[in-house]
Amino acid sequence: MRKSMTFNGMRNEDIYLLRGRSKSPFHPLNREIVSRNGRHRLKNTERGLLEISQPIGFVAKEDVTQMQVIESLTNWLITKDWGLLEFDDEPGRTYTALLQNGMEDFEKISWLREGTLSFIAKETIGPSHTISIGSFFQTFLINGQTETPWTSQTRFTVPQSQYVLETDTLGKIILNYDFIAGDILTIDYDRREVRLNGKDLAVAVSLETVWFNLKAGYVKLKASHATEMTYTERYY
Repeated sequence: MRKSMTFNGMRNEDIYLLRGRSKSPFHPLNREIVSRNGRHRLKNTERGLLEISQPIGFVAKEDVTQMQVIESLTNWLITKDWGLLEFDDEPGRTYTALLQNGMEDFEKISWLREGTLSFIAKETIGPSHTISIGSFFQTFLINGQTETPWTSQTRFTVPQSQYVLETDTLGKIILNYDFIAGDILTIDYDRREVRLNGKDLAVAVSLETVWFNLKAGYVKLKASHATEMTYTERYY
């Protein structure tokens, strides 16, 4: 069976993957190092963009068919924002990517047409997981290789005048508000967004709040009311 790829949840059955994909096993690391008196200190590390080159092929007996396939590729792959790229032969891996260049190496070989698609990816992600957090510290294994943002949802069953979500490493979200039974609280770490029943609740965020992301590995968490937290695996 010929392997292909998915981009933004869609596939193009006219194309198939050829051998020769080129990419590093991890994103490049941009290191900021401060040197003084013969000593070197790592000040900051940022992940760079991962370059992915993927040869593809398709069959076109006539030039008009070739034009139609290429047009369908441009309509599908040229986007104004990042999209989700998945290859059939890399199960469980998704790249947040953009098409970078066209197929400059395009060739006609009888009925077969070949070329290379070039992408840049800002992150490599895996499956998403949901964990259930209770009122006592529990240890959770956060899958992946590097830190990841999260979202949470709390459905209140009893009134509460405060809500606290925290780790054992000083990270904590503190909300001072008179919650009632039936309220639904959602928190988005990446956007630093707090909503109650769909409406903004930023006014309730305490100045003592210390936002935290999830480190890969074992993490201890607890919440003052039963909470579901969702995260997506992230890789170097």
